[in-house]
Amino acid sequence: MPDEVKPLPPKPKKGFSNPALRMIGIPRISLPSRNWMIFWSVLVGIGSSIAYDKYEQKQIRKKWMAEVANLGLEIYSNDKIPRKLTIYIAPPPNDFLEESLKIFRKFIKPVLNSGTVDYEIFTESRQGDIRSNVAQRIRDLRIKELEKTKTEETSKTEEPEYVSRSKLYSPTDLLGLYKVIPKEIKIKSDDSNEDIAGGVICIGRGAYKEYLSGLHEGLLGPLQKPKEVEEEEKKREEQKIKDKEENPNIEDEDEEFNLKPVPLKYISTKDYELAPLAPEFNMDVIQKDETGVPYFFEQPVYAYPIPAIQGFKNIPRKIYRYFTKRFLAEDYSERTNHIVNKETRPFVYKDVLMAKEEELDWPKNWVKKGTERGSEWVQELGYDDRVISRLKVFDDKK
Repeated sequence: MPDEVKPLPPKPKKGFSNPALRMIGIPRISLPSRNWMIFWSVLVGIGSSIAYDKYEQKQIRKKWMAEVANLGLEIYSNDKIPRKLTIYIAPPPNDFLEESLKIFRKFIKPVLNSGTVDYEIFTESRQGDIRSNVAQRIRDLRIKELEKTKTEETSKTEEPEYVSRSKLYSPTDLLGLYKVIPKEIKIKSDDSNEDIAGGVICIGRGAYKEYLSGLHEGLLGPLQKPKEVEEEEKKREEQKIKDKEENPNIEDEDEEFNLKPVPLKYISTKDYELAPLAPEFNMDVIQKDETGVPYFFEQPVYAYPIPAIQGFKNIPRKIYRYFTKRFLAEDYSERTNHIVNKETRPFVYKDVLMAKEEELDWPKNWVKKGTERGSEWVQELGYDDRVISRLKVFDDKK
């Protein structure tokens, strides 16, 4: 009978072994396989890059907030109002408003808050909302000035009016409390300086285009809606009803279908040259409200581009931007620093192109459809020298 073949002893497992480790139940330690090493290396690399970028963003915000922190130490009593900005925010093309709001909250708002700058925000959900809002605000001011002029002219021709004693005297006058309670508190705003008053910020090239277009419509257009505009709006409303009858499900397909349509422009670009410049105002001087603060259309303006790109071909650029947001934080924080410090200069022609670089990232298909539909954003921005010559811009030193 042949000798039995003895089985070979098992091969020792790869790894490091130590008596102390075996006593606590760990027989040996071995390195992970090649695939696992690749996986964990990539994961750690990505996580470290994200963490480093967020850390740098935080340090950049701290740096620029510290630059204007001295302005936040000023004490405001009940007779003083801090500076106030008007901010218009539009969504990127074919995207959501939240993307633009993130830019504002992360890179602009912290510096404004540190510099004790108040602000009022207007957002847009559809193209034309900002333009319509700006134009209507200016028309309301013109109507108010017109009514004020008529009232003054009427009062000059009327006979003296008798008033009651209660309108001439207040309880503080009769009780002698004027020494304790001031008769009138004169409130002064930081925006009373006409050279550096307030300011208007547009976040997005689309918002900036609509703001300038709204300025021209409000200052050069008529106070009442032209008949041809009313007819065109009526025609569009009838077409909307017809579309609903033909397609009952259009309300679900189009979220904006039931919304009130954006008012059309009261004046076209080609008519700017022949239109009078706000005849209700004396445009030889800066127009101010009753507190001495220049109206918003007389205040400096600035526009931030929105760095939003779309499309499969742009994935490498999107990845790069995602890991290098610290550069965006540095850029936008520095720009905001100039705004907080009220660094302004006169408006020049090239400022019409402010934030123009954003248009390079606009989706081509979206631009093509916008051109076919007459979108306000894709059209050339028309302007009139009488309007832009009154403007100032915040100087970003670029």
